[in-house]
Amino acid sequence: MKMSYIENSQRAYFELIKEYEQVVFSEEVNQKNIAMMLDNIQCFWLEKKEILKIELENITSKKECFILSGAIYLDVDDYEHYIFKSLGDVHIISDPLLKLENFFRVPISRFNRESIEIFRRAFHDVLKILSEHLNLFYILPIKIIAISDEKEHLELLEEFLLKFINSILSEDFKTFDNFFEKYSTYDEIEENMSSFFKTSLTFCDSNDNGLPLKEKIEGYISATPIMISIINNKSEAEKFILVIQNWITQIIDILVISLNTNITPYIRFKPTFHYLTIVMYTFLEDKYFRNMIEKTIVFYILSKTVNKDNLVDIEFSKFVNITRETNFLNIFIDDMRKNKIDIFKTGVEKVGSIIEDKFCSVLKIGE
Repeated sequence: MKMSYIENSQRAYFELIKEYEQVVFSEEVNQKNIAMMLDNIQCFWLEKKEILKIELENITSKKECFILSGAIYLDVDDYEHYIFKSLGDVHIISDPLLKLENFFRVPISRFNRESIEIFRRAFHDVLKILSEHLNLFYILPIKIIAISDEKEHLELLEEFLLKFINSILSEDFKTFDNFFEKYSTYDEIEENMSSFFKTSLTFCDSNDNGLPLKEKIEGYISATPIMISIINNKSEAEKFILVIQNWITQIIDILVISLNTNITPYIRFKPTFHYLTIVMYTFLEDKYFRNMIEKTIVFYILSKTVNKDNLVDIEFSKFVNITRETNFLNIFIDDMRKNKIDIFKTGVEKVGSIIEDKFCSVLKIGE
């Protein structure tokens, strides 16, 4: 299938950002020159938005497309491209540099230089993909393509966040102001939580389920330096909302973009996946979302089942050929149907066993 406009955009994008490489990795790099660079990147993609959208709609209607979700960049240096390339036909990464834009659009007094280091890592990853794996992965401005009305989209995210807060606390707040009128501390919030949410709310990739809410929130903030400037001088209740917002709106954003583009999310981080499992039951009656979330769960299980250290012994071009010739996703789903495995109820271990049997044996890894 031809993807001429998308493929041409990849080469052109590489040429554009290659010009900034020296500046990005220089001692002189700062908030201002990265913001100017992001202006040019925005213009680059906006000029191509409509034609890319048309071509992408054509591709997603015929191919199994996955998008990296819940992560800023892929991380080729850590061989994450092997796992991402394991399932599906087309693999898309929403432009990691645009994902970081908000951190460079703040007043200079609130700017955190840690943002520059994260930007450099993302920039390095994008360059590596475009130079070494051109057209095996596609860097695209997915949010620009998927969201036509940003204001309406933000209102939708806020509405769902408030519903989630109400469900946690068994409240019926109409606005966030109502929440702040009643709650000000972590202890007050935790006291009104159901036991399910006390254990279910988690914010780090490690297991923090048994910790008090205060330790969970503050631990997450401490482990995420880029959050420090955002929560500066905030009350405990405000910190709670900001951290919850970070996870819940991320999941709803992922689901809305998936619906608007017909691209299935690939989620690899435990907290992001965990929040998907918390909110997904709201969507499972819808056939599209049910099928999409099922594939997302299968891909997550694969990412936790397969040891990528074994995959890297296979030359990447050979690995790509194997996954192209062997539709592992269909094999897994067919086996689940044959064994009547409902992944939304039980069967995670059984799916892991299917993956070990059907994936690892074909690739001759983990033996």
